[in-house]
Amino acid sequence: MPTVDRDDAGAGAPARAATPSGQGAPPGSLPPTRDARKRCWAARDAYFSCLDANGLWLHGLAPTQYDEIVRIDPTRPPVASESDRSLSREQRAKLFTCANAKAFYESECLGSWSVHFAMLRVKEMQSKHLAEKIRQDHEERFKNKDEFWARVKKN
Repeated sequence: MPTVDRDDAGAGAPARAATPSGQGAPPGSLPPTRDARKRCWAARDAYFSCLDANGLWLHGLAPTQYDEIVRIDPTRPPVASESDRSLSREQRAKLFTCANAKAFYESECLGSWSVHFAMLRVKEMQSKHLAEKIRQDHEERFKNKDEFWARVKKN
């Protein structure tokens, strides 16, 4: 005989039979199945490929300057709005070119997963750009090492 769970909503709340398979659980409380996770990952990969192909970090986010990149908070990236009137038609077309892929991705993945993947993408993109900046600075230093040592001798 299955046990009966009562909602904490009070007396008169409908009883729900609890089964080991979780069939009595409220919608959305069960983790995604393996197939749902695979669909989410495939949609994420397609969306991120579209972003990469168009030079975007996220839907509405395409920083190019070092200062912009450093200031981005991965938990709250400064994404432009599609209704932003200050954007030109060309800017809007570039920033929001992956709208269909984004909509499909968000329909296939849990909201918390979408936020998590976006945060990881921004952090990864920041790391790549910062590593590239460090590499360029390092190369510049070695290109001009004679100049550097000449300045050291003067002091």
